[in-house]
Amino acid sequence: MSGVHAYKDFYASHDHMPGRNRALRVTGTVVFTTGGWSCNLRRTEGNTGINPRMLSLDLLLDPPDPAAGVPKVLTPCDIEWTEDEVSEEYNEVRFRVVGAEEEPPPVIPVEHPQ
Repeated sequence: MSGVHAYKDFYASHDHMPGRNRALRVTGTVVFTTGGWSCNLRRTEGNTGINPRMLSLDLLLDPPDPAAGVPKVLTPCDIEWTEDEVSEEYNEVRFRVVGAEEEPPPVIPVEHPQ
């Protein structure tokens, strides 16, 4: 059973505005096919590949209890990941799904407001 209906409005921004803390922020919405799901983002640990300009995040999906009754209605789950004082200049963010067998969201570019 697939739980993810769609990934919407994924966005990444690395703030370079004067007086700011150079925070890197990733947001988005996972739309599930039923209720009862939860989701979260965390930085991928360990070897994340050979591209030092690509940030890798784990998208943690927690499915509902199979024995629980869940509404069969499209259910959005908003996610946000922020890290302050990021010195690396990432150009892209890729995602790895953890906790469910789902396709990950597409790779997204990192915007760099000056």
